Amino acid sequence: MQKLTPVLAVLGTSLLSIATSACSIDVRGEGVVAREEKRFVVSGQADLMLRTFDGSIQMKSWDRDEVLVEIERRGPDQKAAEALVVNMSQEGDRIVVDAPTPREQRGIHIGSSPSVSLIVTAPRKVSVDARTGDGSINADELSGTVGLSSGDGSIRARRIEGSLRARTGDGSISVTDAAGRVEADSGDGSVELTGRFDAVEVRTGDGSVRLEALDGSTLKTDWNVNTGDGSITLRLPANLDADLDAHTGDGGVHADGVPVQAERDNDNRGNRDSLRAQLGKGGRTLRLRSGDGAINISR
Repeated sequence: MQKLTPVLAVLGTSLLSIATSACSIDVRGEGVVAREEKRFVVSGQADLMLRTFDGSIQMKSWDRDEVLVEIERRGPDQKAAEALVVNMSQEGDRIVVDAPTPREQRGIHIGSSPSVSLIVTAPRKVSVDARTGDGSINADELSGTVGLSSGDGSIRARRIEGSLRARTGDGSISVTDAAGRVEADSGDGSVELTGRFDAVEVRTGDGSVRLEALDGSTLKTDWNVNTGDGSITLRLPANLDADLDAHTGDGGVHADGVPVQAERDNDNRGNRDSLRAQLGKGGRTLRLRSGDGAINISR
């Protein structure tokens, strides 16, 4: 592994750029930000593993056969920023970027906490496994297998084609213009998905779910949408084939455009807490579950 330690300098409260080392320092009221960049040439599909103990991760694409990694080390002072370690290595088309927890930060910390944020630009077709212990993740315009995981922070993904896995311990998940398979899992937060889907797995411990499947979506496997506490809003294309199975513990199931021969389970008060129906020709199961919240379905 290669240990990167940039040469840092501070000049008042201004930004000092050093072209030869691609490093800069930004001094602000909340501390020092040290910036550095590293480039890697790839000959095939880039395979990226990104890790940071604390900090945001941003992924985007370009039409070049190289990967640009921009590093932002943040600390309460220059010494703390200098002490942050980022290990980087390349073996073929596999690139590893790892910012481990600083030894002095393991345990209780008082005051401004150091962090390392990553901005990565790569070829559109890529394999990514990106994880942060605490921070948001954003990914745009990627194709391939994309894994995004945050211990505490929101996840935003736009125009991801292929297979997307988004997981956060605490935070919202937003996926727009996706194509293919999507798995979204939040311990506590809302989930919003829009795209042309082949497979969908959604779970949130506490939060609403909004899912809009566009024309061309198909159930190649069973779809599952589950929230422990929150509403589910589902919009489907008119030509989607599936066996619908919806149930809520409290809130009711409401459907617009579902065939009249649908089988409903009603309680003695006439509340509709379950709905089973064949959509189109039927087929794979589209399963919706809410522990406490209304389920609204439209076509």
